Amino acid sequence: MGICLYSNDNDIKARQIPLPVTGDIGAGILMFLVRLATTTVLILILSGQGVYAAGQPVLGAVIGGHSVPEIRLKIEESSTVGQNVGPRMLLRVDENNELSLEDILGQSSGWREIDKESPNFGFTDQAHWFRFDIYHSGSTATNQLIELPIPFLDDVRLYHFVDEAQERAYELGDLRPFAERPVRHQNFVMPVTLVPGRNAILLRVQSAGTVEAPLTIWSPQSFYERTWDARLLQGVFAGVMGIMVLYNLFLYFSVRDNSYLYYVGFVVSFLLFQVGLKGYGYAYLWQNSIKFNSYAIATFVGFSEIFFALFSHHFLRLRQLFPAGHYLLSVLVAVSVVVTIATFFAPYSLTIRVTTGLVLPVCAVAMFSGYWVWLKGGVHARYFCLASTAIILGISILVLGKFGLLPLNFWTENAAQMAALMQVSLLSFALADRINREKLLRINAQAEVLIQEKMLLRSQEKLISAQEEANRNLEQKVTERTLELRTTLEQLEDANLKLHSLSITDSLTGIHNRAYFSEQFSREYSRAHRQQIPISLVICDIDYFKSINDNFGHLAGDICLKNFADVLKKNISRTGDILARYGGEEFVVLLVNTPLDAAVAIAEGLRKKVMGADMRLDHTQTKITASFGVASCIPDDPGREEELLKQADDALYQAKTDGRNCVRSGVLSGADIL
Repeated sequence: MGICLYSNDNDIKARQIPLPVTGDIGAGILMFLVRLATTTVLILILSGQGVYAAGQPVLGAVIGGHSVPEIRLKIEESSTVGQNVGPRMLLRVDENNELSLEDILGQSSGWREIDKESPNFGFTDQAHWFRFDIYHSGSTATNQLIELPIPFLDDVRLYHFVDEAQERAYELGDLRPFAERPVRHQNFVMPVTLVPGRNAILLRVQSAGTVEAPLTIWSPQSFYERTWDARLLQGVFAGVMGIMVLYNLFLYFSVRDNSYLYYVGFVVSFLLFQVGLKGYGYAYLWQNSIKFNSYAIATFVGFSEIFFALFSHHFLRLRQLFPAGHYLLSVLVAVSVVVTIATFFAPYSLTIRVTTGLVLPVCAVAMFSGYWVWLKGGVHARYFCLASTAIILGISILVLGKFGLLPLNFWTENAAQMAALMQVSLLSFALADRINREKLLRINAQAEVLIQEKMLLRSQEKLISAQEEANRNLEQKVTERTLELRTTLEQLEDANLKLHSLSITDSLTGIHNRAYFSEQFSREYSRAHRQQIPISLVICDIDYFKSINDNFGHLAGDICLKNFADVLKKNISRTGDILARYGGEEFVVLLVNTPLDAAVAIAEGLRKKVMGADMRLDHTQTKITASFGVASCIPDDPGREEELLKQADDALYQAKTDGRNCVRSGVLSGADIL
């Protein structure tokens, strides 16, 4: 016979320390005196530290008229199961979360019995205090483990009292570092040393999610045997889900069907949700991330809803087969996306309620849509309907349990996992069935095509001769028609060329008109800006042209303009230079890549040619002169061509003012002048 002593290591280790057994009365009296002295010393020491609870009514066997439930400890070496406490506890709800341990110990009012089959109180943020006794009928102390298998509770505090003195206290929760737990386990496991007789247990539970307290008392050996069995089952579950993920991910990369991608997203999200819900995530994956652990469950629930809705929508082809289901699932996807994003910053107490509340609507709409498509002839939806029915039953049981509407037991706690295994298997069958059906449809379509091809071949053999004759006739007609079209196109092209020439030519003088000059001037000015080369402009005007019209008539004036244009045209022969009639008796010459001095020289040459030319007007020989204005620049702004034109016009005006028959040049301000 012995007792278990626990080290401070992460895993509990036990060793047996032999204790003497004697029937001697004197030895018994001596043992009693030793215990009495030890208890007295502990009372004196602990009373000064505030952990001695003598005279506290809550630690008595009766609280407020209610008998404290007593759990009789069974010590069986061969036992492999723990003792469930269940609802055999007194309950007090701290509605304002203000009561401390001292307040609870000093008040006997407010306690009541639990009227449920399981201590599950649904979603609430109120602190719940539980009180029960463990009666140890043995003669020596024994080490036991009290397990609270709800790993997502925020604050868990357990107090162990013996003879109204506090023996042990634990403060745990998923908001505390995992390394602080006395036992390295995904659940809350608290070692206690139970002395013979009555051991008072006081438990406080508070969480932003559901409040549950399905306590189990274990011997260390039984606990670890059960832990390994449970982890084996969870490993099998995770392995099956992982295989499904890899298999369907491979299929997605092979066939590039988004249904497989959404399926993989759902399976991964649901697997991570289960890992977080069972506490394995915090124990093995994100031990050092308390913040992430505080909202991981709500986040993975949201992602599960999103991917399941997307998979259902795409797999069932709801847009074509069931528009109403398409719109409903689209709305639920949008809401789930918003809620999932909110899980990263909104209170967990709100987001976990919303995400779990959306589970049933998403599954219900998906299941109803699946049955609708199946009834309308969509055979590919049959496996989906079975899968969605299984998952909605499993999740319904889980959600109802979390809301406290169903008792917590093995089936309610693992219903979602069992349903998920059925669902992923059936959905995988559904995807495989769709591949097989599509393959069969392709084979049937190919067979039908072969039959049609044979029929067409027979028909083609009968029509070949007629078709050849028709082709010959058609080729002859096409040749004739092509010749006619070619002739018409050539005529049309000639007409277009003539029309274009007329549109850019001055009808009187035969040189380019103002419209053509404006288009080319803008283009050449922009090119000079890009290449940073000089561009010059010459504007000339026949002197005293009005007197010619007055003395010889307008017909003679037209002859004068034509002769003047001929003189200019003969003396402007450089490629790229443009001569145009600008209006009335004004003519303009655009000189590309020409600096100011060269432009002035060209203008001076033109002036002399005009002055020396003989003009025949109405059978009369006469002489005329002309005035020239010149402007030049290297453009610094592609939009200032009008300023250059104005500067040349101002230079022409200056030539008129200076007596006509001369050349004057101007400077364009703000540009590089040559």
